Amino acid sequence: MNYNRHLVLLLISSILYAGPELQFEKTPNGGLQPQVIVDKAGTIHLLYYKGKAREGDIFYVTRAKGKSAFSSPLKVNSIANSACCIGSIYRARMAIGKNGIVHVIWNGSFGYVKKQWEKKGKKRSPEEFTFLFYSRLSANKKSFTKQVNLNHESHGLDGNGSIIVDNKGMVSVFWHADIKGKSGRRVFQVRSTNGGKSFSKEIALDVEQLGVCECCTLEAFTSAKAISYIMYRTANKKNRDAIIYSFDGSRKPVKYTRLNRHAWAITHCPASSFSFAEDSKAVHAAWETEDSVYTKNLMSKSKAVKVSIKSKRAKYPSLAINKKGERLLSWSAEPNWGVGGFIQYRITDKNNKVLAQSYNKGHSPVGYSFSAACALPSGKFIIFY
Repeated sequence: MNYNRHLVLLLISSILYAGPELQFEKTPNGGLQPQVIVDKAGTIHLLYYKGKAREGDIFYVTRAKGKSAFSSPLKVNSIANSACCIGSIYRARMAIGKNGIVHVIWNGSFGYVKKQWEKKGKKRSPEEFTFLFYSRLSANKKSFTKQVNLNHESHGLDGNGSIIVDNKGMVSVFWHADIKGKSGRRVFQVRSTNGGKSFSKEIALDVEQLGVCECCTLEAFTSAKAISYIMYRTANKKNRDAIIYSFDGSRKPVKYTRLNRHAWAITHCPASSFSFAEDSKAVHAAWETEDSVYTKNLMSKSKAVKVSIKSKRAKYPSLAINKKGERLLSWSAEPNWGVGGFIQYRITDKNNKVLAQSYNKGHSPVGYSFSAACALPSGKFIIFY
């Protein structure tokens, strides 16, 4: 009798559960380090890397709504092997602008830097990592433009930068680096008001001088309400904190408002990354602190929520939100140098109720790779890895 009652309860729970569908997919063509964006038409835009850890190439594919196959890949970089993926924090980033034009940035590869300095009879050193490349999808969407270097004054590029396009079409690129002869790592920015045809000279952001963790990534995001956000890790002799600012890039001068600072008492770089996503009411962020993944509603005064409660070491969060406001957060558990670990995830509804979660071993990214979450117009979630 008790067994039958238990079975009935399980059946009722299954019927009442209305959580979103979740699908796992391997990055097409054997690629790694996926970044995925779903546009308003439901088309999936996917960026990925192929090659050796220290030098390789970037590719871009699309998949139309309702289709199962991706398009033929387009090579993004015009100079062969000028990108790299080592350490999981050298990663290309893309944004979609007006008329569906895709804009991409990436750090120059170890191999490319070495070749440039050998031509000058010099030895490669950390100071010489000065190349931040940019390319965009051509107007006919059949190829990418010739890559150009956006950085001319700073050096020591390490963790990747980020690129956003606001609702007015302004392209903004952010990265962190050092300036020769000056102390203190800074965040830099360039802008383009003509769709990426030309960019301004780089300027240092007028934010609190808290240092920047050299080999953590930097992530920027622009919301539907035209407010932009930037997140990176600070650096001093005691802490490496995750910090988030909001700003309106159309105003002069630009005012940066600190929204959150999450402390981590370490003195070394944790090689971490960040993620943003938005629903109809708020922008959400995710990051790593003390080997755990946290998330926060940036419009709320509530504290950040730890989601990787059963992870020994959690890194590389990826956020996605569907039309119902349901949030998927995926991350890598137990990754290491050249080891991808395995994917864990949590899905919550708009009221923060947990709908589904998994901390079990299963889907495993290859070394130097990670997961990329997205939401389809149907409400379905996909995790690429």
